[in-house]
Amino acid sequence: MSGVFHELVVVQTRPETDQATSVLFDVPASLRDVFRWRPGQHVTVRFEINGTEERRSYSISQPPGGGLRITVKRIEGGLISNHIHDHVRAGDRIDVMAPFGGFCLDPHPRARRTHYFFGAGSGITPLYSMIRSVLEGEPHSVAHLAYGNATAESILFREHLAQLERNAGGRLTVRHLISRPTLLSSFDYWRRGIIDDDAVQAFIDAHPPYAQDAQYYVCGPGSMNSVVKTALMNLDVPANRIHSESYGGVVKRDTSFDGLAATASIIIDGRALAVPMAEGQTVLEAVRAAGGNPGYSCQSGVCGACRAQLRQGDVHLRARMALSDEDVASGAILACQAVAKTPQLSIVFD
Repeated sequence: MSGVFHELVVVQTRPETDQATSVLFDVPASLRDVFRWRPGQHVTVRFEINGTEERRSYSISQPPGGGLRITVKRIEGGLISNHIHDHVRAGDRIDVMAPFGGFCLDPHPRARRTHYFFGAGSGITPLYSMIRSVLEGEPHSVAHLAYGNATAESILFREHLAQLERNAGGRLTVRHLISRPTLLSSFDYWRRGIIDDDAVQAFIDAHPPYAQDAQYYVCGPGSMNSVVKTALMNLDVPANRIHSESYGGVVKRDTSFDGLAATASIIIDGRALAVPMAEGQTVLEAVRAAGGNPGYSCQSGVCGACRAQLRQGDVHLRARMALSDEDVASGAILACQAVAKTPQLSIVFD
């Protein structure tokens, strides 16, 4: 994807919990086509902090047709999350990249489906957009959400989810799991603990599919995603019906191969570049050094902003949390994690 940023004005900031803030942007008419998004996608924001450019990707927490909004949870030591909480206010101008990402749900008005959602913490942000899109754009389908948090006070969109459930006419069920409930809290949660194998089994048993077409969406730390996927496959759910996106957690890195010196033929923004790659240099580093402007954000293999398509040659991916096995088999790579395994590469950035 292209790394072009657009300056957007902040319309509003709103606290969701004491540790999470939503930021709503004004998208001018001239950029509305650029900022069309699918439920579940991200945007990358860019700041200059202490003289250094910093980028982060955040899921859009509104369905298409709503305002462009991200919801940011404060992370201890998190440079961008703390900056947004402490300094971003209405009227600020922020650099934002066009929406991207393949963790999506596209509603269809004639579809009849059962959608299951499993989220933890800030993993609710793309799921919230998806759930609202189903309720608004897929009137014959139903949705079931299992949402895990440490405490009732840390639940994002708690009242919004309750209102959606009340107004959905039986088409939405929301079940909360709390891992560290407080003694004084009167919140009525479904289950104590985390989303594990037993919770997945109990959730599906309590809410069996009403439609033959059942789809499953999972967004949480990588460890949770793996547990949920395994639990669903043990219930004979086909792997191609399980859609997941990870955030946080420990990124598994494979540094067993340093990378060869190579020449890469790159197609980006409609132009061709012949890019020399030094031994150990990633595709992203090489393309930027050659004057290309690919999209990128986290540079750790999590967000997928630097995704590209390998047409010829072979690369080693040091990490690939943002890619499924099917993605890799079809030639998808993460430029920030890819080093050359062959002396000639051909790569296309979409």
